[in-house]
Amino acid sequence: MKFSHDPSLLFSKNDIEDPRMGDVAKMVSLQDFDKQRWDWAIIGFPDDRGVTLNGGRAGAKDGPNAIRKWFYRLVSPGDSKIADLGDMEMTDDLHADHDRATDAIAIALGKAEKVAVLGGGHDWGFCPIAALMQGGTVGFVNFDAHLDVRPSKVHHSGTSYWRALENGVKGENAAWIGVQSSAASAAHVNYVRAHGGAISWADAANDDTVVNNVLDPMLSATYDYLDVSLDMDVFSMADAPGVSAPQPLGLAACDVVTMLSTVLSRPTLRTFGIYETAPLLDTEGEPTSRLAARCLWEAISAGR
Repeated sequence: MKFSHDPSLLFSKNDIEDPRMGDVAKMVSLQDFDKQRWDWAIIGFPDDRGVTLNGGRAGAKDGPNAIRKWFYRLVSPGDSKIADLGDMEMTDDLHADHDRATDAIAIALGKAEKVAVLGGGHDWGFCPIAALMQGGTVGFVNFDAHLDVRPSKVHHSGTSYWRALENGVKGENAAWIGVQSSAASAAHVNYVRAHGGAISWADAANDDTVVNNVLDPMLSATYDYLDVSLDMDVFSMADAPGVSAPQPLGLAACDVVTMLSTVLSRPTLRTFGIYETAPLLDTEGEPTSRLAARCLWEAISAGR
């Protein structure tokens, strides 16, 4: 597998009293990455074929570097050792690329305490789960307007959590936050419930209620590793217009970040993915990319 980097994204004010994430992170090759331990590894998957296969609007392939652009401008929260492995180069075989992505994340987990995955379409959300399953049992929390449990032999942005449940993740170790009732069919809801998964609906969301009734019970369950997934369409389109399927009644940014803080500080957290950031579809000022960058910053700074 090959990776590409854009070092120009590593922003710096060249001020030792005002260090930015671009001063802290290192863009490294796999060979250099393997020479030491890291707190976080960042890997990008610049691809939205799965989005278009699912009938969505293209644009998420440009998400990883759009997130980096704003993330590396943010103030460093501490002295974390962060390795940016770059973006995985794609082939013409999406399924094979998913397998390579799983291998890449597994390699990263061998040297980094946690791995941040930057999409790309949400079909890439299964890859960190598959990588974690190589070493133990997995639970996941998916912040998303959709359930993404469409059965399909073709991998696309609506299949990630169907693949997870069909490949051994127990439903009681799974939670969906911010699901839109207008975007979840009865068949998909029944599938999740039949497996014991927990659904928190966007139109009934309250951060305290979600934490007490959904997140706390699920996070108290027994599993080895936790994956947290953030599909940017969980947010209101007022906060995140640059996504494949913008939501006029999505969740407010402050509420999502509050709930994210609950899960990102868990000791079992090993992978955090941000998906469906589509700069091509964003508005002036790039609010969606900026919000995604802030959520990545929240993950890096959690518990510090």
